Order: sequence, then C-alpha cells, then structure tokens
Amino acid sequence: MHIYLVRHTLYHNPENIYAFHLPLYLSPEGRKHAGRVGDWFKNNVSSAIPIYTSPIVRTVQTAEIIASINNFQVQTDERLIESFCPNLQGKKQPEDDEVAWKMQCADSSRESSESTQKRTVKCFQEKLAEGKDYILVSHGDPLTALYYHLINKSLVPCLFDDEHIDIYIKRGEIVEVQVLEDGYHIERIKV
Repeated sequence: MHIYLVRHTLYHNPENIYAFHLPLYLSPEGRKHAGRVGDWFKNNVSSAIPIYTSPIVRTVQTAEIIASINNFQVQTDERLIESFCPNLQGKKQPEDDEVAWKMQCADSSRESSESTQKRTVKCFQEKLAEGKDYILVSHGDPLTALYYHLINKSLVPCLFDDEHIDIYIKRGEIVEVQVLEDGYHIERIKV
C-alpha cells in the first residue's frame, strides 16, 4: 500500500502577498509542473488512485491536472487545508524571505504546527485504515507537519525556518509513503 503526499505547484502571486486561504490560481509554470507530477504518476502507478485535496484553488487545480492525466477521481478534504493566519492573509510580504517567514512564525493568529499536524495525521490515518492507495494534495505546512510525524521527528514551532528548511516539503514534490508491516519506507521525489 502507498499513500502519496503532493504539495501544490507554483501559483500566480505578482503582488507577493501572504496567500494562506486566498483563492490564488496556478501560474503557467505551476500548471506545467503539475503536468509533470501527473506524468510521474502515469509512469509509476499502474492503477487508478483516488486523490484527496485541500479545497483551496491552487491545490484543487494541481489535483485536477494530475487526475486528468491519469483518469483519477478528486475529492476535497478540509483537513488538508493550509494553515491559517488571519492577521497576515492578503497582506504584502516583505521582500526579504527570511523576514517574511519570521513574521509568519511570530504572528499570534497563526495556526500552530501542532494543530496543523493533528488534523493532517487524522486524515492520513483514516486513509491508512482503509487499506488502499491514495494521493493527498495539500500545502507546505500541513504536509511537512505530517512528514515530521511519519519520520518520528519532534515537531518544531516554525516548520520553514532556516534550521529546518531541508525537511520542508517543496512545491510539486511527491512524498511516497510505502506502508510496511513494521512502519514506513518514505521516498521524496522531485519532478
């Protein structure tokens, strides 16, 4: 059994705002990248797999492109939604990425890593209990929080700070989780 975690691809954000739950659409580059992700599934998976996705536009579009290439079905699942930060959503980010990330981490309205992890792990465990292959399409924070759980690593408050950035799931990345009798074999795939 395999559960695949897929982060959405690049979205159009010319104003460089904090997106969170805003309905931003994939950029042309993001659509092409989602197509490459879909091609990876076409070349590496032999049967139809249901896709569950966050309801936010950029993840739905990524999932639909993957599905259209593979004749998969797409459903939304609220537990896969991006973490939320109402104080910053829609506001322009500072030009310096490090400053922008620190602002997110420090904002008191931001959903905690623990809360994000709890809901994504619950979704993962539900799919695991069904005993079928699945694709879960989501965002950087929810997928990374879930990944911390899967690799038995203590969750950190700021998932994307410089010290932990190598663990953070990248846009368009596939995390293949093979379920074994005694745990998981996990492979990160960049397409």
